[in-house]
Amino acid sequence: MFERELERARKGLRDLVSTRDPYVSLQSILGNGAVHPAYRCFFGAEVAWWLHEERALRTSNPRFDTTAGPFKELFAKLDDAYLRHARFDHEELNATIEAAVKTRLNFLCRPRTSLKWFVFRGEPTKPLNEVLLRLSYFHDYQYLTDGIRQWADARRTDSVSSYEILSIVEFERIIEKVDNDAILDQSQDEFVELLQPLYDWFAEHNTELPPESVPTEAVIIFLDDKGAIPISQTLERMLYRENLKILTRSKFLDVIDFVISEIESGAIQGPVTSSEQHEASSEQRVASSEQQEASSELPATSFDLRYDRFGADIDAATRQRFIKRLCGGEDGEFEALLGEVLGSETWKIGAAKLDRWFIRQGVQPNNAVAMELAHALNKAFR
Repeated sequence: MFERELERARKGLRDLVSTRDPYVSLQSILGNGAVHPAYRCFFGAEVAWWLHEERALRTSNPRFDTTAGPFKELFAKLDDAYLRHARFDHEELNATIEAAVKTRLNFLCRPRTSLKWFVFRGEPTKPLNEVLLRLSYFHDYQYLTDGIRQWADARRTDSVSSYEILSIVEFERIIEKVDNDAILDQSQDEFVELLQPLYDWFAEHNTELPPESVPTEAVIIFLDDKGAIPISQTLERMLYRENLKILTRSKFLDVIDFVISEIESGAIQGPVTSSEQHEASSEQRVASSEQQEASSELPATSFDLRYDRFGADIDAATRQRFIKRLCGGEDGEFEALLGEVLGSETWKIGAAKLDRWFIRQGVQPNNAVAMELAHALNKAFR
């Protein structure tokens, strides 16, 4: 999704930082004011991660007490030299550009999900110090990353080490609490203002869009990630029934006002932004929203019809790519996944099952192949 815009972003960043020299220094990138702060932040965090790996290597030899004072002084000077003289060869530069651009757009659209997957990389736990290092890759939505850092600072006592182990489940809970606390009392205008970085990104990389607008699909993804189910469902219906492919700020505000009026009249059940998220798990929220949807819309399409639609929408090569890249080449595993997702009562329930399956398989749901599969499955429900 948004591949054209992603390619423009990659090309623009390459043009700004690439040279004919065999290496590009970190300092030249950080000092280039034409490079967006989000990308300078990403490059700096990447080098900080290299340094973290170097520290682990040089302190791993038990024959030397590297905690001794002289070592600490030397290592501090060495760390500073590493940072001042860090450099990227062309292969590493291109890989970092690719990661920076894709990670930023994913974060702009799905901040909660992107944080979780980028930090944990499919692993169930991480040391707290590594979690904080991973947060440093992100520049946008600073209220969210700063809130997580504040939580971590509050944990730092004499009895709690920065090497404390944090689970992905606990991390997800922290993200939701920080995000909910920040947006709970916002006005409609303030909530829409949260999307300013997303509007800016599309304004830069899709000049064909009308001024001050973004693709409706990007906002739907953002709202789903926030748990603002009534608004995302309303936009989704407008996208597929009214062909509302582009969303301006004023139109977005109109939609929010409409949903609020529907909630107040009882036509839509539940809050605009789910305050129940403070007590309810993600799965409970999905199940609750699906019960509401099931009571107000036509019965779900049968599994056989969805399966046929899915099969007609992808060719044999695409199917084999899904099986190879996502299911380890196991056709039976892929068929079981289709049965689990396409047999769901609604797409929202199926999407939740798909996300849980991604977690079990250690697959990032925001990688290109996973998103392609999710899009194809979604179309089978329409």
